[in-house]
Amino acid sequence: MATQSVTSPPPASRIPAASATIGVGTLLLCAVIGLAALLAWRDYEAAIERGEARALSSAHVVAAHFQWMLQASDQTLRRIDAALGPGPIQATENITNIEEAIGDLPRGFQYSVYDARGQLRLSSISGAIGVDVSDRDYFRQLKDGQDSVVSPLLEERLSNERMFVVARRIVRSGAFMGVASIGIPAARMAEFWSTMNLGPYSSVSVIRADGWLIARFPALNSTMNLSGTPVFASPEPQNGVYHNGVSPVDGLTRIVGFWRVEGAPVIAAAGIEVGQALASFRRNLIGGMLVGIPMLCLLAWGLLATARLQRAAEAHRRDLERSLERNRFLLREIHHRIKNNLQTVASLVRLQPLPAEARRSIAGRIGAMVAVHEHIYRNDEFGVVSIEQYLRRLIDEIRESADHDAEVDMDIEPLEIDRDKALPLGLLVNEVVSNAFKHAFGAADGGRIGISLAAGKDNHARLQISDNGRGFEPENVTKNMGSKLVVAFAAQLEGKVDIRSSGEGTTFILDFPLGEQAGARYLEGG
Repeated sequence: MATQSVTSPPPASRIPAASATIGVGTLLLCAVIGLAALLAWRDYEAAIERGEARALSSAHVVAAHFQWMLQASDQTLRRIDAALGPGPIQATENITNIEEAIGDLPRGFQYSVYDARGQLRLSSISGAIGVDVSDRDYFRQLKDGQDSVVSPLLEERLSNERMFVVARRIVRSGAFMGVASIGIPAARMAEFWSTMNLGPYSSVSVIRADGWLIARFPALNSTMNLSGTPVFASPEPQNGVYHNGVSPVDGLTRIVGFWRVEGAPVIAAAGIEVGQALASFRRNLIGGMLVGIPMLCLLAWGLLATARLQRAAEAHRRDLERSLERNRFLLREIHHRIKNNLQTVASLVRLQPLPAEARRSIAGRIGAMVAVHEHIYRNDEFGVVSIEQYLRRLIDEIRESADHDAEVDMDIEPLEIDRDKALPLGLLVNEVVSNAFKHAFGAADGGRIGISLAAGKDNHARLQISDNGRGFEPENVTKNMGSKLVVAFAAQLEGKVDIRSSGEGTTFILDFPLGEQAGARYLEGG
């Protein structure tokens, strides 16, 4: 029989290794740079978050200090009110020192009492005379009925210092009698600022709820209204953080935390200059760049060197691929020639003066061998064989050549078996199925043969061939050639045979290992 020419398909095109290395290396470099940028961004965000947390906690500290000053001032003003007695505030040309009434409050605080016309009557400053505060907003607010007031930043007329005033209304028998006040130097904010170590360009301030600045460090010469800042974005600001862009006070960019002073219409704020907040981020970034840039350059050089080596190896790899494909072609050709030779042997057998039954048996066995070799070279399965495809074709050929017309049901899972086990398995199936067609059903038409193959445990499979024929007594069966072959093939498969027969039919069961290479696994798409 003529040999069929088999041409192998050209090998699948693939990207050269050097180009792939450069491509993968470029992606790796981009990934490293992207990761470094992500880490830098996260470090930046963390630095900003630390700055925000520090600004908010500093604002809280300022709020606590200012609350203490307000409470101490309010208690002092109440004691002054009580020390004045029940009558009206008497006009006098001699200013009386009231330090015994106000107690021991912090250094620099100034205490004054004004009558209903805003004239100074009592003060902690000796010799202060002729001071009139009737034009001050805080005095008018108290005169109009407000109980207590915190003034914005102003220039105190007693000492010409920058300070703010905490003042309280004095009432006798329901009538307005005057004002008691405490002047607190704005320079006290410097003490708060120095204890918090926020950096040279930071600031701390206290603002009234209407936006007027009460006090600030670094100090200002006059007050200003800050109601346009994000602190007052809500009607009643409480606590929070914002980035102020360019400060309207000094043009610096800060992270500002603010905290409402409990029990007073006052907001404390602390601002950290953005450069100071990002100092640790900049140090980390510079350190990372000093290490990372040389590493990236070294990685790029390594990729280029690897690409050059791979280009040198590319030709050798192509030679190996050509040799491998040639070997595959030769293996396909060998199995194809074996198949052709077996078919020639089958043709010679059919020409021999043998009984028809013997010729069919031999032809069936040779057909099983032909089928396995054809399956191998057609599917390039040189290590393992797909059992499902192989057995379905083999059983179809047995059914077509059989004298008896019986229905065949196949339930074969898509398993793989080692190549060396495929041939004895096919020969065994040929013997058992052919025997069922010949002996199970007698002269009458009809009958059913079921063939199933399923994966079991421990890399084993179970083959079951059953029919609904007349059955037989296994111990009474003559040990003919077919029976001996079944035993021999089962031994080659290292399998265990179990035959069950009764008047309702015969069942042949074979448990066998699939082999080390194949394993009990489903084929792709199975």
